[in-house]
Amino acid sequence: MSMKLKLAFTAVLSAQLCLAGPSFAGEQPSSVTQENDKQLQAETPDRIVAITGASNIITLDRSADRLVATSPRSRNTLLEGVLSDVFPELGEMPADVVSKEGAPNIEQMLNLETDMAIEWARKTKSVEAMKRAGIPVLVMNYSKSGMEKMFLTRIGAVLDQEPRAAEILAWQEKTHKKITSRTHALAEEDKPRVLFLLRANYAAGPSSHFQFTMDTAGARNALETPARFVEIDAEMLLNANPDVIWLMGWNPRLKAEVFLDNPVYADVPAVKHRRIYKVPVGGDHWDAPNQEFPLAWEWFTRTIHPELLDGSIRDSVRAAYPMLYGLTPSDEQLDRILRVEENAEAANYAQVAR
Repeated sequence: MSMKLKLAFTAVLSAQLCLAGPSFAGEQPSSVTQENDKQLQAETPDRIVAITGASNIITLDRSADRLVATSPRSRNTLLEGVLSDVFPELGEMPADVVSKEGAPNIEQMLNLETDMAIEWARKTKSVEAMKRAGIPVLVMNYSKSGMEKMFLTRIGAVLDQEPRAAEILAWQEKTHKKITSRTHALAEEDKPRVLFLLRANYAAGPSSHFQFTMDTAGARNALETPARFVEIDAEMLLNANPDVIWLMGWNPRLKAEVFLDNPVYADVPAVKHRRIYKVPVGGDHWDAPNQEFPLAWEWFTRTIHPELLDGSIRDSVRAAYPMLYGLTPSDEQLDRILRVEENAEAANYAQVAR
């Protein structure tokens, strides 16, 4: 694709996002960001260090060939899910390009002949360090909604994979409309109060990007504090009194037993009725905005409204994975994705994961 046509296609995709509506489109890139993207698009990169966005690259390419390294956290996700089944070379991928403190390992990036890195815009010191070393950086911004669209659109443009990005985005929008046609029709009193925990003492507030998931699934945030994230103690959890608790998939130490085995929480509806669910992981964790968000929206909806949607989450995964990864998942892989064993004692989970 020519440079001129490539930039025109990117502009069309950005316009489509604007027309999708504020709740689904998210924030648009700044003029500085757009100019930076144009410079990156001049030469399609072949050796990418993805401190964030690793699974997006694999999805858009249906290959891990251009991904030369990622962060320890992203690598753990790739290995925990099913992508390593399709791309076993991920098991050998280095993750020492970022320190435990989040600082970039410039020497290792240069040794890997990195021709582009992907990093969060808020990591300004990391971004500037890479740029000083001559490593081009695609910076990604945090927003309350639309991050999955931003990642796919901008990474797709740089990788010369705009048609793939458009295909996935069309599936996302179609699924979002299908789910919200049911959930947005619910009366407010029929929407359960949900607590979304990142850690046992740290929860997603109404100003975080997790609120978009709650709104899509037909839930009310059990926290009313107008903040992105809230540190909570036992008293605050009791006051929140959630009907359902979602446990972030990124955190392996966060388990339902933390609450089920603590008598302090015995009368909390989510605990009393065992409505505590660990978020699945497929090609990426379903609590993070990514290419699998439509499957996540469906799963979250089914945990709180098990009778509301037609079909089954397994059928949805089977239908989506050939398009996303060229993979038709086995029953064993579906069980792993949906964390059937870990969620075995959660209320109605056999119905949720059928």
